Amino acid sequence: MDQEAARAAVVSALSDVEAMHRKLTALLGNIDGTATAVDIPRQGQWTVQQVAVLWRRAKHLPGVRALFETTAAHAGEKVTFSQILAVSGLDELQQRSEHARLSRLASDLFGEKRWPIENWQGSPDSTSGKAEMVYRMPLPIAAWWRGLEP
Repeated sequence: MDQEAARAAVVSALSDVEAMHRKLTALLGNIDGTATAVDIPRQGQWTVQQVAVLWRRAKHLPGVRALFETTAAHAGEKVTFSQILAVSGLDELQQRSEHARLSRLASDLFGEKRWPIENWQGSPDSTSGKAEMVYRMPLPIAAWWRGLEP
């Protein structure tokens, strides 16, 4: 192996080690409850400040309030769209509209449509064949949200 190739391999390995260090440090912070940022699948990194800014802009929306309250109450667990509807008391169309509004607010604030709550399309129900959205708020995000003004 020539010197240039060896150097490139070492630089690449160091980069991998640094990335692993960041991921493990973040994971430890999540476990200990001392995280300064939380990485949410398909939603990116979130800080307490970002959660606070988004919440201040969205807390007047009852559907968003129900989304945050329900997912925080079941932090780390899956919550269905039906469960959020039951809490909000809104009809399905209005609840979906408020979720879309949350996405627009996040886009205005952070330049992309993302939430501090993981969300994905669930599997179709065996009886109805209908698939509903599923949500999960990470434990550190729930702790931060609970500390914000109502």
